[in-house]
Amino acid sequence: MRRTQVQLDEATYEFAQRCALSEGKSVAAVIREALDQRPTHPIHRRMTVDDFTFIGSGRSKPTAPHPLSERHDEVLAEDFAS
Repeated sequence: MRRTQVQLDEATYEFAQRCALSEGKSVAAVIREALDQRPTHPIHRRMTVDDFTFIGSGRSKPTAPHPLSERHDEVLAEDFAS
């Protein structure tokens, strides 16, 4: 591990301390775990095309003048208005 210094505002530091105390951990461990949760963490697997198999899986009925998939914003706005 590498040692580093982090500056936190008072409220954030107090929150980190409360989390650490309630979990029986050090503030450093709480911060490390929070960073490990980030989806862009280097140990997380990179997404590939295979992760997007749901695209194109839905079909809407052809309606005049265009299918729902082409006018979804309009239909959503109508739904909110009613």
